[in-house]
Amino acid sequence: MHTITTHRGQFHLRPVHPLADAALLTSWLTSVHAKFWDSLDATEESVAQEYQRIANSADEDAWIIERDSTPLALVETYNPARVLLREHVPHQDGDIGMHVLLAQPPAHPEHGLSDALFATVISWLVDVRGFTRILVEPDTSNDKILAKNARAGFRDYPGLEAADLGTKTARVQYCTPDAFACSELGALAVPTATSSTAPATAATDGHLQVAYLQRANREILAKMLREFHHERLLPATRLGPAQYLIELGGYEFTFLAHTHYLEHLSIDVDSLCARGYADLPGIGEVIAAAAPELGIPAHFLHDYLEEISATVTARARVLAMPRLSSSTLAETLATETDTPHQQANAFQLCESAMYEGHPGFVANAGRGGFSEVDARRYAPEMGRSTCLEWVAARRDKLTSAAVEDLDLEEFLNQQAPQDWKERLRARDIDPADYLPLPVHPWQWQMRVATNFADSFLNGDLIHLGTDTAVMHPQQSLRTFFNLSDPAAPYVKTAASVRNMGFLRGLSPKYMSTTPAINEWLQDTLGNDADFHNHNVRLLPEIAAVGFQGDIYHSSLHSGASSDDQHTKMLSALWRSSPLEKLEPGKAAMTLAAVLHVDPAGKPLVGELIARSGHSAADWLRALLDVYFRPAIRALAGFDIVFMPHSENVIVELTECLPTGSWFKDLGEEVAVVNAQREVPEAFARIQADDGSFDLEQRALSLHTDIIDGVLRHLAALMDDHDILPEEEFWLATRACIEDYEAEYPSGLPLLAEDFQHSCLNRLQLRNPHGMVDLGDQNSSLMIAGRIANPLVQVSPQAAQTPVMAAQR
Repeated sequence: MHTITTHRGQFHLRPVHPLADAALLTSWLTSVHAKFWDSLDATEESVAQEYQRIANSADEDAWIIERDSTPLALVETYNPARVLLREHVPHQDGDIGMHVLLAQPPAHPEHGLSDALFATVISWLVDVRGFTRILVEPDTSNDKILAKNARAGFRDYPGLEAADLGTKTARVQYCTPDAFACSELGALAVPTATSSTAPATAATDGHLQVAYLQRANREILAKMLREFHHERLLPATRLGPAQYLIELGGYEFTFLAHTHYLEHLSIDVDSLCARGYADLPGIGEVIAAAAPELGIPAHFLHDYLEEISATVTARARVLAMPRLSSSTLAETLATETDTPHQQANAFQLCESAMYEGHPGFVANAGRGGFSEVDARRYAPEMGRSTCLEWVAARRDKLTSAAVEDLDLEEFLNQQAPQDWKERLRARDIDPADYLPLPVHPWQWQMRVATNFADSFLNGDLIHLGTDTAVMHPQQSLRTFFNLSDPAAPYVKTAASVRNMGFLRGLSPKYMSTTPAINEWLQDTLGNDADFHNHNVRLLPEIAAVGFQGDIYHSSLHSGASSDDQHTKMLSALWRSSPLEKLEPGKAAMTLAAVLHVDPAGKPLVGELIARSGHSAADWLRALLDVYFRPAIRALAGFDIVFMPHSENVIVELTECLPTGSWFKDLGEEVAVVNAQREVPEAFARIQADDGSFDLEQRALSLHTDIIDGVLRHLAALMDDHDILPEEEFWLATRACIEDYEAEYPSGLPLLAEDFQHSCLNRLQLRNPHGMVDLGDQNSSLMIAGRIANPLVQVSPQAAQTPVMAAQR
């Protein structure tokens, strides 16, 4: 028996028993819903004979899917090289044919059940049994199954869209593991034993084909030239209209590009070439040759090269997979809005479609510690869900906290496996001495199960096993959305994976104050009239638990060690879900989606605008009112700044138009930037101002993180694709500020002629292990002079053409 966990519970697959199951299967096969099986006149005897024949066959099998001992579906599998398709489809190793029949539909169908059952079958075939291509041959008029196939990633087999199979005219289709993973149903099913015994979801070297690596190298190299030029590391020489040259590492790179405000070059990736070379050099080779020029310390060069190589590999992995089009994503966000599960599926489908990562950082997918198999299981862009591991931790070895109106113990009981206390009692352990704690499955395998021997020996930690909730990884890598219960909180776990300058652990010390910070923010901002008028909300982190009873904490406290990274391996926090209060007819979408471009080069933002029925200018203003304006309000009215990069904001859509937002990742990222603003002593660490901040320094967060960090990319994207001229983009952004100032005069220099040019990649080049001191981020910034403010350049009084630094 095989088990697959889905958002609708656990399903078990067992072989059909021809005699014992004959009556059940006859009732299904003779039901009108099974008309395409051509068995409406079948008898119990004929059904028993047919499934006995299948049981005796070396090329066919039949299975029943059950949930809680209730049969729900029939699955037939066959070898297509010998059955049905042998004369039509050339055989490939790893092929399997499939038929699925659901039980008779009840009077009140369970929403999402058919999706879960279909996802179960595909996951079982590719994840458990290791098949690499699934073939199906539905009747050309079977619209329901064809629609379901499409949602699972099936594509038409070329030339067999209307194949004569004798008994029917069939539309032959196929699905690969990668196509399923990227599909609407791919996230809904998780095979058991995802960490060790199940086969990898696909061959783990397909992306290493030269064609994929060449394209990935080209795309990341173009991004590097763009961002390093923007950060004034690399001057660009103009060769002619829209043609430029950048010298780096002994190479002369030429390319076509559009120039934009903020010294931004939109490089035509396909035009990029290296003078004197038939092919582009590898980006690692270029960086190694240019290390002194780029300011990379010798003792960090290999670390940075490792992160760059992993980023190129991650892009190649994506390029080797089928990806959903921007049109499909927009359609899903527009139409899948009736029920919470539809909204959740659309939300997470869009989340997994994101693969660019941070738009500014070049080496943004290092993920040091992940193997290739790990990346395919847990990297968010791969689209696969998982189930969390859980441990019980002794209460007196924990730090725990919750918001005031939440009973932490009751809450943890609701989040943990239902039988966690029974599991302890079965070992003669009193559960009253423990609290449950979730663990990322990678962290369990690579850190907790191997590095906490003393804690397990002492009984301070006890492994509870795997939960059954289907958890979907977010772009932040270590945070999970609950697909089984969309209104349930996110879970943020520790994952000791190094990415973009940080080991992604969670500090128990920070966990002890995180809910209090969020409660203070909610009290301060949550009832603000301007937030309310623009439907802007915070996603509070409501509970947190951190284990500090290990040898790493004790040796740090005793002074025997000065390394605190090992103390961040076992913590978790819970963040409210936007689906908890998302109304029917609305959709939730990561802000990162507005920068997404599909493999065909089509921006998602253009598709959203087209479906909204609004002009591009009106759509942009709607976005600014729920993104930029609330960030201005928080700073101007309350001296609070978020880390409002595109992964930290969720946009609410109504018919694809932005009509609200949520700001998240508050406990670790928020800061107060005015020493006169009182902050509770318990979390005084969020006070960033030592008394030296002036208005310009306070405004730098908006200039750097929003104007330069997000809007720069969006303005160029919309202009390059003829969605909205760049001047109109920045005029709309300026109008957003002016409208706010008309209501709440603040004195913030958001419309100053220029601002400090804070550079992200320079930080990572300097130290890929620790870009900034999280306790004093401002002192870690790297400033490359001042950069002209596009909001002033496009003002009616000072409109002008953008000028590149290299041309001055």
